[in-house]
Amino acid sequence: MTMNYQWLDTAEQVAELDRRWSHDAPLFLDTEFMRERTYWPALALVQINQDEGNWLIDPKPMSDGEPLKRLLSQRTLVMHGCSEDIETFKAWPGFIPAKIEDTQIAGALCGYDLQCGYQKIVELTQNVALPKGATRTDWLQRPLTAEQLEYAVQDVHYLPEVHRQLKAKLAERGRLAWWEEECARMLQDAAVEAKLDRLWAQVKGAGSLDGGARRNLRALAAWRDGKARDLNLPRSFIIKDVELLVLAQEASPTRSKLTDLGLHPSFIRKHAEEALAQIEAAQNDDIPDALPGMPDPAQRDMHKRLRKRVGEIAESLDVTPEILARRRWLEALTRNPEEIPDAMTGWRLKLVAEPLLEML
Repeated sequence: MTMNYQWLDTAEQVAELDRRWSHDAPLFLDTEFMRERTYWPALALVQINQDEGNWLIDPKPMSDGEPLKRLLSQRTLVMHGCSEDIETFKAWPGFIPAKIEDTQIAGALCGYDLQCGYQKIVELTQNVALPKGATRTDWLQRPLTAEQLEYAVQDVHYLPEVHRQLKAKLAERGRLAWWEEECARMLQDAAVEAKLDRLWAQVKGAGSLDGGARRNLRALAAWRDGKARDLNLPRSFIIKDVELLVLAQEASPTRSKLTDLGLHPSFIRKHAEEALAQIEAAQNDDIPDALPGMPDPAQRDMHKRLRKRVGEIAESLDVTPEILARRRWLEALTRNPEEIPDAMTGWRLKLVAEPLLEML
């Protein structure tokens, strides 16, 4: 089925939409972006469904992102599974939405799977099977193919009715406030900048390092992130995690040793001196605390009991357990019952956190 749309590719056309459209009416929106070979996601297409119809906005020719920023930053954006879309907007044209209504979260609070994709939610609520062929295509190519254009329009065409149905279900079950809180938390999380001195903890295998190696890894991980940002390359294109760990654990690394350590020749040629300088400069810094280790048998048993209780609560509410409590939240609560994870406050506090605290 071919769907009608209007194609915009100038900042002036976007500015005209901003002048014409009400600030009170939500925009039903999706994006296409590419990130395989860059640090920052590259916005390739913005799809909007609005009362007047479907719109495809091509940001590629736009050197001025301000009109697009004004159009999208001052209105409620209805999207499905939008965490990466928000990250893309944050990179360019540089904003975080004022308000979002995420239909994936709404679906989870209505009993659908937490990771229910857009095609699936359309099938479940609209009885329409959408094609998936263009999902992994090159969205930065121009011109876009007819298949890509049809896929892009369908990504927002059914969104208003999905939104209407899910919102009605949430209202019927008294869960609109839960949804609002979850969407607001997503925006709050998006606004938080990653702490450079904590990036080392995200490196796979960091939990096995001793004190000196942790200190080295902290310096190297922060340096790698800065270099990746400057060059707009994925962190792994600078140096992979496994190589970063090897370098961090070397007691007295020198350029001549890097080849023996198995580091990539390209890294040695381009970045060896900078990386070694980071290690040297870090030697007088404090040693970061070790990451939490494997839980002991008592903690594992308690964690299992907590998960079972969450499952019981979820069954009584007809929702998936993951929307009530993620595994990492339960692990944190098991390690330190005195500190409730922030995400388990709010609507989850009396419903989930307090029953679990009674067990602890």
